[in-house]
Amino acid sequence: MVKKMKETEKKVTEENVKEGAPEAEENVQKGGKGTLIAALAAAAVVILLVILAVMFQPKPQSGDKSITVTLTDNNGVDTVYEHNTDAGYLLEAIREIDGLELQGEEGEYGFYINAVNGITADYSIDQSYWAIYVNGEYGSYGIESQPIADGDAFSIVYERSVY
Repeated sequence: MVKKMKETEKKVTEENVKEGAPEAEENVQKGGKGTLIAALAAAAVVILLVILAVMFQPKPQSGDKSITVTLTDNNGVDTVYEHNTDAGYLLEAIREIDGLELQGEEGEYGFYINAVNGITADYSIDQSYWAIYVNGEYGSYGIESQPIADGDAFSIVYERSVY
């Protein structure tokens, strides 16, 4: 019974459109307006998200800063680098440090560290990777977007996943 009613409604609507019934044409136009409104609303949401991401992006401290970078290699040996910089982000500052060489590549999620001072971490082989710590806490940002402030202590640590 319900199926028959829906078929009847469909026929009536199709017939009204064919005959040029004004109310049927108006319904078709409203459907197009609804789609346009939905598309505009979706675009507004995307723009809002981009604006919020820019507004809440970590901001670096300006001016000269003194930082410490500790490298912990695959044998657990620490090498400490003291450095003064006016760089805003960690990757910029590390590239200034003599004796600390990063190799990596830009990826979908930012700069991925493959090797430090010739020591390669390859997750696909042995679940190893280079972790970034900021003032003793696991880093929340990628190395290229990690802001630096005077007195910060960073660690770049060779780690293996336990999974």
